Amino acid sequence: MNDTSTGNPGTLARGLDIVERVAAAPGTTVQRLATDLGLSRSAAYRIVGALRERGYLVGETELRAGPVVLRLGLQAMDGLDIYTVGPEPLRELVAETEETAFIAVLDDDQMCYVMQEEGPQVVKVVSKLGSRAPLHASALGKAYLAALPAAEAEAVVDRIPLTGYTAATLTTPAALHADLARTRTAGWALDDAEREPGVRCVAAAVRGAGERPVAAISVAGPRDRIVAAQPAIVTAVRRTAARLSAALGAAPPPDLP
Repeated sequence: MNDTSTGNPGTLARGLDIVERVAAAPGTTVQRLATDLGLSRSAAYRIVGALRERGYLVGETELRAGPVVLRLGLQAMDGLDIYTVGPEPLRELVAETEETAFIAVLDDDQMCYVMQEEGPQVVKVVSKLGSRAPLHASALGKAYLAALPAAEAEAVVDRIPLTGYTAATLTTPAALHADLARTRTAGWALDDAEREPGVRCVAAAVRGAGERPVAAISVAGPRDRIVAAQPAIVTAVRRTAARLSAALGAAPPPDLP
């Protein structure tokens, strides 16, 4: 951005807001950005122009994230230890379960998908890298929450919206806390059509040094298919999570062979 824009912290914040909006909703127009962010059209055009010049945005009428955003995102993921150690175990998990597997990390009280390995089935579950899953309505989120110290998990549950997505979504703190207690005992989390009808997901937390969760790994697929193979999938997910955790400096769970 030019000297005038960079000299104003408010303008910098607006520029970041614009990049985030466009990344989340490709095809957004400058007029829509101005309306959503409370900017004048002239200010919106000026900031978008500066971002376009630097490669953060591309497009004229419909805006999209530019190559600089992609490059920075890839560089950021390269800096994540889980991104370094995750690919091979993720591929092996898919080979074992024949279902799509994911790794996600915490991002602003949501789980952000950073890795995905698609299963070989014709009918399968996939997610867009960079998209987010709610903590309370995803196996990834519940696995991560359950791995936090109990008081910390309770504080998170108290502040996040427990939005209902399907009839199976846990929308009360009591129901979610009960599910997290089961997850802590079992060592794995379940999403039984709680965010998407007909989809079932099994997940486990990945821990780092100090035993804190740093990510979660999951396998997802059509509900009937996951139910039929669930014991084997649970074992595979937990073993893969333990393998990743060990690579990141955590001790293996005592109940895993």
